[in-house]
Amino acid sequence: MPPINSRCTPLRKARRAWPLQYGLAAALCLALHPARAGEPVQISMTPDHWTTVAGSVNFVKHVGKPSIELQAGDFRKGIPTGLAALKDFQFGNGTIEYEVSTDAGMGAALMFRAAGKENFEMFYLRPRPNCQEAPDCVQYAPQTHGALLWDVFPQFQGPAPLHPGQWNHVKLVISGKRVNIYVNGASEPTLKISRLEGDTNQGGLMLSGPGFFADFTVQPDEVEGLPADPEPDETASDDRYMRHWQLSAFSKLAENQAPIYADLPDASAKWVPLEAERGGLIDVSRVYGLPLPRGQRALVWLKTNIHSKSEQQKHASFGWLREAFVFVNGQLVYADKNLYQPPAARKAPDGRLSLENGSLMLPLKAGDNELAVALVDNFYGWGIKLRLDDVKDVSLDHQ
Repeated sequence: MPPINSRCTPLRKARRAWPLQYGLAAALCLALHPARAGEPVQISMTPDHWTTVAGSVNFVKHVGKPSIELQAGDFRKGIPTGLAALKDFQFGNGTIEYEVSTDAGMGAALMFRAAGKENFEMFYLRPRPNCQEAPDCVQYAPQTHGALLWDVFPQFQGPAPLHPGQWNHVKLVISGKRVNIYVNGASEPTLKISRLEGDTNQGGLMLSGPGFFADFTVQPDEVEGLPADPEPDETASDDRYMRHWQLSAFSKLAENQAPIYADLPDASAKWVPLEAERGGLIDVSRVYGLPLPRGQRALVWLKTNIHSKSEQQKHASFGWLREAFVFVNGQLVYADKNLYQPPAARKAPDGRLSLENGSLMLPLKAGDNELAVALVDNFYGWGIKLRLDDVKDVSLDHQ
């Protein structure tokens, strides 16, 4: 199938003479010639197909290819990274292919199913000389409510045969809740996403830098037989996870202030149920995103109930982002930080949410026990996982 901008060739002569009329006629032409399902659509890397959303976006020729150059930003100076959106295009399922050249340590991203800048799915590169061995050369993360959840889902990353500073071919096959990603002609997926974690099923396409992009092609609904349903949750039948919680409204916490049990909102406050997602994840980001500007500390409370047949202590594995304070029946039993900066403050794995982050003992009395967690965030995503070693002589809240 020819490129989009070759379908309306007769209109090109009108561009300079009647720019307004040309724009209206071109839009009508594209509307009358939509992409047919299953056919590859070549997207020209030109300003008539891409709009600048943020930062510096240039249309150039790079290493022999017409390209979009998306320049790096500097958040310390308030300069955003280049971000471009494909005009008038909605994408749900299919195959996306493109060439990308970058040597920056973070960036060169494709966002798909984008509902504006706040909600989308994102695949991005972290090139370096040893990408074939690096555990995080390519990564996937959803963005929800403006918070990029790369730190909530550490499993979605891996090595890749990526060549920094050269053209690299990327292919994404997107079907329902699954994605297979191939880099530089790999016969097997370089990265497999067993379940997309974003909140959108369809939306726009965007590119983010730093880097150069070329040869952008979309083949709607071509999924190469990839099933739409996610792979099963291996933890679904594991009854040791604390899966049923109540979530408070968020509030602002002063710098260096530690929550105390007296701060727990009472029963008359606004509490909402929050159920565990895959892997036992309690994802506060799904509700609030990052509610305060990065650097300011936002606080929520989570509470649930454990019924114990006797007085006993239970050991639990615990994962969290960024600061957690755990209370059992009003008593502080655990407090720790899992920060990303400075690096020394990161819990394994690399300051991201995992049951590897830590563990604690829960002192239980006979009968009902209130478990309350004060959770503080000032960075990206936030949430918890909590799994008992065993559930002998206890029952968990199943409200």
